[in-house]
Parts: sequence; structure tokens; C-alpha cells
Amino acid sequence: MTRFTVLDDTRRHPELADRLSTILHTVAPLAQETTGLPLPPEVRYRLLTPKDWRKASIQDKERILTQDLRDLELAPEEGAAVSLHLKAARAFLTLVWPLVCGETHVAADGQSETIIAPRALHHTGLLAAEQCLTQLIAHELTHHLQIAAHSGTVWDTYFPGKRGITAGSSISTVLEGHARWADQQVTARLFGAPVAFETQARRSWRARLTASLPGIRKAGPSRAAYEQGARLIRHAVDAHGSDLVNRVWKDTSLLPTGEEIAAPDTWVQRIAI
Repeated sequence: MTRFTVLDDTRRHPELADRLSTILHTVAPLAQETTGLPLPPEVRYRLLTPKDWRKASIQDKERILTQDLRDLELAPEEGAAVSLHLKAARAFLTLVWPLVCGETHVAADGQSETIIAPRALHHTGLLAAEQCLTQLIAHELTHHLQIAAHSGTVWDTYFPGKRGITAGSSISTVLEGHARWADQQVTARLFGAPVAFETQARRSWRARLTASLPGIRKAGPSRAAYEQGARLIRHAVDAHGSDLVNRVWKDTSLLPTGEEIAAPDTWVQRIAI
């Protein structure tokens, strides 16, 4: 039995915490059935102020770097380059947080959690759009399922090549594409058609202004990562079922190459052997 916990660390949004808890209980069995992945013992969502959200996001990135430094033989300049990247990320998150609906990672206590800034939900329009909020919860819940599925296999790293992940550039495509495919399946079952908050939710003027800044999309997974990844996963599931896709969580050699992302048949044929 999975325990769903929604913590309101802001102490200002108890009604939102209750809404999210209700949505979680609704989408969880559908997400499990869709993906074929078991629910973890605990699923935790946290509501944070923008400042605390940024802090939690940076701390996650710092934990990834600490693990890389502990596990890998890195040249001093490699570690320094990532440290410089983290400094830039702090400044970037100060700018971009109104566009980020949620982020799922492994917290300091080893528990997977989704961090959400309610003010970001306001700016992205999800607070006023229940179907879009449901899509977000289903999407992030899928990341919880992924984390539980690849437990013991390192996916979060700044140096995939040093960890033997030759198709490291495809990690975000698989993670986000799989979650996008799942949230489309879940929302279609709940509402009769897939939900796409990018086009259905109404952004605030601040979010629209931020999204229009040059280069803003280059810092995170691209829209193509979501769209191509969802198409890749859908093709594989339609051909051989979710069990085939779920093999990738324990074997990173099955990650698609760039060429295979563009030609899903090639990837499916390789991993189906």
C-alpha cells in the first residue's frame, strides 16, 4: 500500500495540498496500470515558496555532483566546470522559476519527492485549470515510478560517459518522453482526450514574458525531448507492450541513440532481441 504525502511547507496553501492529494489518489492506479511499473511505498509532494523551491532544486544538483565526485575519477577541471555550472544555475532559477510547474528528484533522506511552488502554478495557469493540474500530477508521479524502477542504477549524473552510459544525451528524452506518454494516457482516460497544459492553460504576463526571453528553452529539456520521447515510448509500447520499455530502467545500454530516437523502429528492434 502506497502512502501519499503532500506537505505544505509554505503553510499558506492547505486547500491546494488537499487538491493534490485527491488528484494523486485518482491518477495513481491509472499511472501504474499504464506504465506497468509498481508504485513505491511512499510518494511525497512538497509545496514550497519560490525561494525554498530554488534552494531545494540546487541542493539536488549538488547531491548529484557530490555522488559523481565520490564515485568517479574526475579531473580537477571537470569538477570545477560543474561547480561553475551550478553557480549559473542559481542565477538562472531565480529568473525561470515561474515557468517550472514541478520537479521530481531524490531528496537528502533518499526519498523521491516532487517539489512545487504554488506561485509557479499560478503563473503557468495550472491553479485555475483542474485538468492541467491533473496532467502535472500524473507526469511527476511517473517520475516517482521511474526512480523506484531504476533504484540501484545511476541515472542522475553529470558524466554519463564515465558511468558507461554511451547514449547519455537520450536520458532526458526517455525520462520526459515516458512521463509525457503516461500523462497523456492517464488524462485521456479521465477526460476523454489527452491534456496539454502548454496550450490549454493560460499563463500570467510574467510567465509569458519570461518564456519569450532569448535562449530560455535551452537550459532544460526541450519540447522536442518531450514530443520525440513520447512518440518513441508510444511506438515501443504499441509494438511490444510496456514490459519492453521497462527493461531500460535497469539496463542503460538499452537507452536509444540519437539516430534511434529519430527512427523508433530501429530502437524497438534492438531492445526486443
